[in-house]
Amino acid sequence: MSIVESADSTGDTARVALITGATAGMGLEIARQLAEKGLKVVICARDVERGAAVATELRAGGGDVVALALDVTDSAGVSQAAIRLAGEIGRLDVLINNAGIARDQHKRPTETTLQDFRETYETNVFGAAMVTNAFLPLLMKSDDGRIINQSALLGSHSMTARMEPPLVKLNWLAYNSSKAALNSITLEYAKHLRETSVKVYATSPGQVATALNGYRAGGVTPAEGAAVAVRLATLDPAPPSGGFWGPAGRLDW
Repeated sequence: MSIVESADSTGDTARVALITGATAGMGLEIARQLAEKGLKVVICARDVERGAAVATELRAGGGDVVALALDVTDSAGVSQAAIRLAGEIGRLDVLINNAGIARDQHKRPTETTLQDFRETYETNVFGAAMVTNAFLPLLMKSDDGRIINQSALLGSHSMTARMEPPLVKLNWLAYNSSKAALNSITLEYAKHLRETSVKVYATSPGQVATALNGYRAGGVTPAEGAAVAVRLATLDPAPPSGGFWGPAGRLDW
């Protein structure tokens, strides 16, 4: 594990944001937009070289960006990454659990395999929880800590129960249920942290064309989808903890 530091980070007092799955798509756009707003951004990537290259690219645009090697499905590696961040940067204000996969977007519920479930939940649910637990001690030191879980409208029970297009046709058993589980996790952390300085949110960016869906057009660009998480990360004062947010505001769970 290694952090590739920017040359001018020593003594920096900017707010620090860490983003998982940040080398492409919305994760990259979130990193870019937060850096443009003056935050110190830590982009997490399984591929160390790819992470370092993206950090270099964003620094060339004027951002204070570093790379941290992290695979959200590797619990020991997640713990090591948190230890390294604590030792080399020493603080964290915003955690964005953005890493996500979809293994069953071309399958009917009856075709979804146990392996589909395991791989999807390892990243979308277990990974988000393990990353949150590992980095929470650093977030607790912030006077304005924020955890943002990248969910989806497909994880909303109330929206799905309406049986209306387009959600009624998107029966992705593993993916949709993983986002519903992530929403539940969001609420549990919000309850747990309700008397602390750390607030917790879930977001739905809309149907964004990213690697997750094979870059199929959905009417929302990665930059537009990233704006939801960026807004929650930077609004002053912070919105009330425990909300599910989309581009137009609060969403129903």
